[in-house]
Amino acid sequence: MWTTTERRARRSEDLYEALTFLLASQRERAGLDQLVLATPDGCLVACDGDPQVAEEYAAYAPVIARDGGVGMDPWTLAGVAVHEFRAGDLDLLLVLRGVAPTERLAAAVMASIQGAARILAR
Repeated sequence: MWTTTERRARRSEDLYEALTFLLASQRERAGLDQLVLATPDGCLVACDGDPQVAEEYAAYAPVIARDGGVGMDPWTLAGVAVHEFRAGDLDLLLVLRGVAPTERLAAAVMASIQGAARILAR
């Protein structure tokens, strides 16, 4: 008899909650401070970390993606990276804040992007 192990501990049919669970698991996996999913116009889609900080990073994400945040407060940008990606017909920005080993960071970014695309394709 075959047995399967569920790889995800938490699931939800609610898109926001499913995205939040995804980001929470990847933020923990990489040891990041903040993980934010935003639209190209700066609206917060989902996050894990401090919600007030997440709103701020969602708003800054398009500027950081466009010109690297030139002219912004260096403390705001310290440890921040923005990754642009497409999920179906949606353009999205994944904002990370924190320091993590390269392999854990790369794995978390890829899993977040692939997971978001899968969740949003429902």
